[in-house]
Amino acid sequence: MIRGFFMHGLYKIFLLLSFLFLFWSCNQNAIKTPQGELIKNKYSQNFEIYRINEGYILKVINHYNESETDTNDYLLSSNLQDVNQNNNIIHIPVQKVVCLSTTHCAFISTLGDINSIKGVSGSNYIYENTLKNLISKNEIVDIGYDNQLNYEKIISLNPDVVFAYEIDKTGISALQKIEDVGIPVVIINDFVESEPLGRTEWIKFFSCFYDKLEYGIHYFDSVEIIYTGLITEIDKIQTAKPKVIVGLPWKGTWWVPGGNSFFANYISDAGGKYIFDNNNNSESIPLSIEEVFSQAKEADIWLNPNDISFKSDIPEIDNRLKSFEPLINAEIFNNNKRKDKDGGNDFWESGIVHPDIVLRDLFQIFYPDSNENRKLFYYKQLY
Repeated sequence: MIRGFFMHGLYKIFLLLSFLFLFWSCNQNAIKTPQGELIKNKYSQNFEIYRINEGYILKVINHYNESETDTNDYLLSSNLQDVNQNNNIIHIPVQKVVCLSTTHCAFISTLGDINSIKGVSGSNYIYENTLKNLISKNEIVDIGYDNQLNYEKIISLNPDVVFAYEIDKTGISALQKIEDVGIPVVIINDFVESEPLGRTEWIKFFSCFYDKLEYGIHYFDSVEIIYTGLITEIDKIQTAKPKVIVGLPWKGTWWVPGGNSFFANYISDAGGKYIFDNNNNSESIPLSIEEVFSQAKEADIWLNPNDISFKSDIPEIDNRLKSFEPLINAEIFNNNKRKDKDGGNDFWESGIVHPDIVLRDLFQIFYPDSNENRKLFYYKQLY
C-alpha cells in the first residue's frame, strides 16, 4: 500500500512505471475530425483538445446558467511564422504566464514549468514553497485579486497568456481589458467539473501550452490508475457506510455541496454516504440551519468546517451550533492540515493534481481500521 505524499519513493517508482507502461497508448484516445485530431477526455466535460500540425486547438465550454453556454476557442502553434501572421495565435511553449488561481499554479508546477509563472493573484494564498520564495524575491509579482486586479502590473509583465476563470458575464468584461492590449486570456473552468478526476484531467489542457501533451496524458493516466485502484479496494469493504456532512453555516445559511458536486463524489468514491446526495446539483445548495439540523442528526463524520481548527470554535460561528448533535457525537475532520501562516491551504492547491491522496485521506477517515498506521496528509481531526 502506498503511504504518504507523492514524493515518497514508492510513489515515484509507481509513476515512472506507469509512464512507461502507458507510453504506447498516447494515440489510443484520439479521433480524427475536420478540426484536427480530437484527444478524448475520460472525465472532464468542459474542455476539448484537437491536435493539429505544429499545435493545438483548445475549446473551453462556459456555463452561465442551466440554459446558456458558449465556447471559447484558442489556437496554439509552435510555428513563429503562424504567430507573426495572426495575433490571435498563442505561441508555444509559453515562457511567461500569469495565474489568477492557485490551482493553475499547481498544474504548471506538476508539469515542471514553475519558472514560467511571473504573476499570481492573491500571493498570500500560495502554499508551494518554491513559488513563495520566488514571490519573496519579487520574481513573481502579485497582480491583485478579483475586482482589484492591477492591469498596469499585468501589462508590464507582458505575459504570453493570462490563465483566468469566470463566474458570470461580469467577469468577461473585466478580463476584456487585458485582451484589449493584446495579451491572450484563457478561461479555465476546472472548478465546474463534478468529478474529482475531471478536475485533475485539466492538466492535459495546461500541458498543451508547454507543448507537453504526452506528459500531461501520462501523468493523468497514472493518477487515474491509483485513484480507481483505491475505489476497488474501498468497494470490498462490507461494513455500513458512514453518514457524512460538510461545511458550516455563513450568516444563517448553510451552503452544502450539491449531490453531484466534486466533493459529494469524493465522499461517494471513498465509501461514505453523503447526507445531502438526494439531488443532481453540481453546485452548492443553500439550506437553513434548521434544515441541516433536522437531516444531519445521525451524521458519523463532519468534514471541512470552513477554517476551524478546534471544536470549541464551532459555536462561535453560530450560537445555535452548541446543540448541533454532530458537534457532540460525530468525528470532525478539516482539510487545513497543510495551511501556512499566510493563509495558503495546500488542499486547494496541490490537491487538484493529487486526487488519489485526497481520496486516501477520506478512506482513512471513513474506515480507519482498514488503514492502520497511515497518517492523514491534507486532513486533521479536530478535538
